[in-house]
Parts: sequence; structure tokens; C-alpha cells
Amino acid sequence: MEDLIMPYTGVDLTREVNRLPNKYGLLNALNLAPFEPKRSKFVRLDIKDGVIHVLAARERGEPGQTGTKSKEKGIIIEIPHFPFLEQILVDDVDSLVEVLNGQIEPRSLDREILKKLMSIRSNHSITLEFLRLGMLRGEIMDGEGTALLDLFDAFDITKKRVNFELGKEDTDVRAKCEQVIDHIQSNLKGETSTGVENICAPDFFEKLISHPKVEKFWLQAQNSSEHRELTRSMMGGNYGRVFEFGGILWREYKGSLPVKDEDGKITSVPNITSKKGHAYPTGTQNMMRTYESSAYHMDHINEMPEEDTILLSIEPLKHGKGFELETQSNRIAVSKQPECLVETYSA
Repeated sequence: MEDLIMPYTGVDLTREVNRLPNKYGLLNALNLAPFEPKRSKFVRLDIKDGVIHVLAARERGEPGQTGTKSKEKGIIIEIPHFPFLEQILVDDVDSLVEVLNGQIEPRSLDREILKKLMSIRSNHSITLEFLRLGMLRGEIMDGEGTALLDLFDAFDITKKRVNFELGKEDTDVRAKCEQVIDHIQSNLKGETSTGVENICAPDFFEKLISHPKVEKFWLQAQNSSEHRELTRSMMGGNYGRVFEFGGILWREYKGSLPVKDEDGKITSVPNITSKKGHAYPTGTQNMMRTYESSAYHMDHINEMPEEDTILLSIEPLKHGKGFELETQSNRIAVSKQPECLVETYSA
């Protein structure tokens, strides 16, 4: 019996898995933290607080005020490595059939490879979404609950939290919204922004739109029908509701992501923690980025990676029993100004 021969090289399959589009996740669809490739597995973020002030008038010819030197510091972040293993065994193909277009066909190695590539892409895609959700929280973790980076500790900043008190009928919700906007705008510093959005849990969103002060606003507005028929967004496979109130665009993020608990069992973690939301500025220049480093592989030393790269390598198993497919991605999502991230909640 001849050994099973893989008809594709690792390079071929890497190209194929990278061609499969990443359609998973609201944050990915919003392109909230675009990719920025790096040669190194470390990225240094320089923080420069330029000091500006209103100038004092002087008689013509007199010396002007002396400028204040900017404060500078930097932090170094290690880009984490995410390996993932898959196998294609003889029993995955041999003597098996499948239904294609209503016809029973023998299972083929080509189709089995395609299934594995789709599984590989999905695993790395939800990992990327999980990292970006962690960026909004300011607490970036991996799929086993290990803390990778606390942005607020790294930047020595206290997280801003606003209690919307949606359980109280007399809460001035618009004033709460303005509190969020004021905090973000006052901390933009050298950045620019076109607005503020808040991605929130379904129960927070429901409490918000059903609050008496919010309902009253919509009933009095000319476009009150939007309150009865809220816009739904299908971005990133999320069938969440969207509406604008108090100068903030509110996005409901439904669903959860599968992670492993301490016992190694798969459990679901909500995309956004119950009764919470995360506000952030939109239209910034380069505040949020997904840093991607080169692959951990001898053929890619000191190589500049492409955006959203998943590297795949293939090794035959002993005695022709199949193939092992090892994949990896190397990335982390970071907000360079975590002081512009606001957690909203309702106790």
C-alpha cells in the first residue's frame, strides 16, 4: 500500500486559508483596530504629552514666553503567539461517503482539506475578535482566561466608568450620555474624532431604549417610528439593534464566544458582559491598532508579515497515517489612548 501523499504544499494551503475571508465578528466588520504589521514580536508605544497653553501678550521686541518641554515615556508590548493544530487522518477519508448536490459521493481528500481550512480560519478569526473585545474592556485575555495585557495598568490610567442607573425612572439619561462624550473629548489630546459609539450587551440595550426618559424623547421626535422599528445591523454576523441617542451611536452586540474553562471544557462567554457597554471615539487617526508580528518559523525570520496572516505548515504522520497541520497567528489589539475608553453599566 502506498503512503498517503498530500497533493498541496504548506505554502499552497497557507495561501488558501488566507484567501478565506474573515467574516466573523462585529468589531472586525467595523474595522475598529486595523492591522499594522511589525517585524518584531515586540512593539513600543511612545507616549508624548505635548503641553500647550494660551500665550501672554508682550511689548513688541520683548522676549516671548518659554515653551514647556513635552513629557515622554514609552511602554513595550509583547505580541502573543497563537498556535493551533489540526489533523487529517486516513479514517477521515477512506471508505466514507458524503452527499453533494443530492448525490452520494466518496469523501475526497480535497474536500476534507477545505473543511480543515475553514475550521482553521474560524478559530483564528474568533480569537482576533476576542482580542479586540478585550481591547475595548482594556483587559486583553486569551482563550484560557490568561491575562495578556491590562491597558490601564500599562498606561497607569484609572478606567472611566459611568453608571447609567437605568433602573431609576428619573435618571437623566441624556446627561449620562454627555458625561461619556465629555470624558472622551477631553482626553483626545492630539487625536481627532468624528463621534462616539457604544457597543453594549443586549440587556443593557433593552433597558436603555425602554427607559421612560428615552421613550419620551423618541415619542416627541419626528422620527419616533425609529423607536418602534429600530434599525438592525447584520455586520459581522451580528443581528443586533442600532440607534442613536444622546449624541452616541448605540450598537447591541448579541452572542458569545467559546473558550475553555479551568477544567478544559468549552464554555461560552458573552461578547459583552451583562448590563455593560463600552464607549469609544470613532473616526480617529491611529488610536486603535491590531499589531501583527512575523511568524515563529525558520522560513520567516525577520520577515514583514502581511495583514491578517495565518501561517500553515504540514508534517506527514508516521507510517502514512495522515497529516498534521500546524497553524499560527501572532497579533494583539491595542488602544494607544485607553483614557478614551469608557465603560458604561447599569447596576
